[in-house]
Amino acid sequence: MFRLNESALPVDFHFPADLKELGYFINDKDQVRSIKNPDQEFNYFISKNDRMNVRQREAFNTCIRQNIQSRILSSSLNLTLLPLGTPPSQPHIPIYTSANISTCTRLIVYIGESWQDLGVFAWRTIGQESIASGSVIDFVHTIQQNPDNPGILIANTGQLLWYRGGQRAVTQTTWAALPRQTAVSPPMEIDEVRNRVPGNRDAKEHVAHIFEEVIPKMAKADVKIDVIGMGDGAPEVVQYLEDHWERWEKNVQAVAVGTAFVWRMDDVGGSGKFKEFWGDRARAYIQSAEPLDTPLIGRKDCGCNCYSAGENEVLECIMPRAYDSMLRFFQLVNDVPGYRELPAVEEEEPLVKDAD
Repeated sequence: MFRLNESALPVDFHFPADLKELGYFINDKDQVRSIKNPDQEFNYFISKNDRMNVRQREAFNTCIRQNIQSRILSSSLNLTLLPLGTPPSQPHIPIYTSANISTCTRLIVYIGESWQDLGVFAWRTIGQESIASGSVIDFVHTIQQNPDNPGILIANTGQLLWYRGGQRAVTQTTWAALPRQTAVSPPMEIDEVRNRVPGNRDAKEHVAHIFEEVIPKMAKADVKIDVIGMGDGAPEVVQYLEDHWERWEKNVQAVAVGTAFVWRMDDVGGSGKFKEFWGDRARAYIQSAEPLDTPLIGRKDCGCNCYSAGENEVLECIMPRAYDSMLRFFQLVNDVPGYRELPAVEEEEPLVKDAD
């Protein structure tokens, strides 16, 4: 019988986490482009071997994550480790919090998608338009221009796996791209104890941790909170608020969600006082070919007014297109005492019907 030794297998691919060595640079428009061809965006398909492509992309993404973090930390935000007080060498989940979180009277909380890196809205937008527009950088700077000086909290529902070898939290995508014994070895198995962080084992736990451990300990007791839920982060935060509305009804003043479709509020939650709040002070930004802010049918299903997100193709691109509108909505609610949304579109029947 023949036996193939592991030493005979191809070694895993390695790429340096250095843009220049990868063949890229950041131009004066904050766009990442090829050094050889300044009009060319990031090229994923450098080989027919997908493992090589994955490893190259992870090295590239590492460079962009470092760029984003450096710029965010220089914009008066802090990298806060959860659970609070955890040293960097111990299992933790990082989030961004503004320096004024303990003194602000308003706090804007962003709950993103469960597969995105911290601070990233859309890798597609980063690649095609700019790093700032595809990440929270422009978002943060827009909020900081507000005379009310709201606080900012950027949650991290994506990086919930603890990579012991690198002592950092990573996404499922990064986990699959981590170094392996050989180029044909399977990915590392996930140990549900050693590779998880207590209180943050999944998006549901992380959202609860933000509201039950972070905000009460870092912000003022009477802080007014505006919440953005994006993609699969939207039903997570909506469900949490519905389940704990008696605790948060005096703090949360408005909610905006970004979603690919109109979902039924009854399927997520929504009864009693929370359902009333949802109809009065929430908006859903739906993936649509219509211009941004165009009123859409869907209130009878979603329970709140629905508007076009100005993005028709890719869910992750909703935030770069619609966050400015969301922030204007929050400001309107804050500035108008007793603000209540009126139906934006007349509807005869729900879009989503019960199954027979």
